[in-house]
Amino acid sequence: MIDHQPKFYAVLTGDIIKSRKLTPVELEAVRECLARSVEHVRQWKAEVVYREVEFYRGDAWQLLLGDPSLALRVAMFLIASVRAQGLTETRVSVGLGTIDLLHESRVALSVGEAFVLSGHGLDRMKKNILHLDLPTSAGPLMEWIQMAVHLCDAISKQWTVRQAEIITFALAPNTQTHAQIAEKLEVRQQSVTSSLHAASWKVVEEVIALFERTKWGAVLSEIA
Repeated sequence: MIDHQPKFYAVLTGDIIKSRKLTPVELEAVRECLARSVEHVRQWKAEVVYREVEFYRGDAWQLLLGDPSLALRVAMFLIASVRAQGLTETRVSVGLGTIDLLHESRVALSVGEAFVLSGHGLDRMKKNILHLDLPTSAGPLMEWIQMAVHLCDAISKQWTVRQAEIITFALAPNTQTHAQIAEKLEVRQQSVTSSLHAASWKVVEEVIALFERTKWGAVLSEIA
C-alpha cells in the first residue's frame, strides 16, 4: 500500500542581530559558529538536517530539518551557540509544514508552506529572538505552542555568555549530567549546576521535552 500522507518539515530562518556593527572578520566568525553548530546537530539523529545551513544576504541564514519534533531544541541550540561566542545574537523563526518543491542544491530556493511560515515569521519579529508558526488550521494548538515558545524566548534573552555556553552542552539530546558537562568545560560541577539554575534551564528543558513528545506528523496531518 502506498502511503499518501504528506511529509512535514521544519524550516528555520534566521538572521544575525546588529550585523552591520560587526567587522567582516567577526561576521564570518558568527557564520562559522552557526555552520559548526549545525554540524553538531547533524550528529544528534540521522537525516535530521537536510544539507548544510545556507547563508544569504550576508547576515541571513536558513536550515531545513526533516524531523519537526527537534525544531525547538535545534533553534535553542543555535541561539545559545551564537550567544556563547560573545559577539552578537541570532534570531530564529521556525515554520512547521509541508514542502511543495525541495531544491536539490539550494535549500533557500525550495517552495512550500514551511518556508512561507518561517520566512514571514522572521519578517514579523521585532524584539523577540525566537518565533514559531504552524499552519493557520492549527487553531487552539497554535496558541499554546506560541505561548511556550514565547516563554523560551523570554528566558533565553537573559542568558549570559557563560550560561549560554553551558546550555549548549545541556541541549544535546543524549542528556548529559552536570558532572559530564563540568568535565568537558573543566570547571566544578557546582558551577554548572548554579549556572543552569540561574538560566532557568529546567523550564526550557520541560518545554522542549513536551514539544518533542508531541506527535507532529499525526497532529499536522489532522489539521492539514
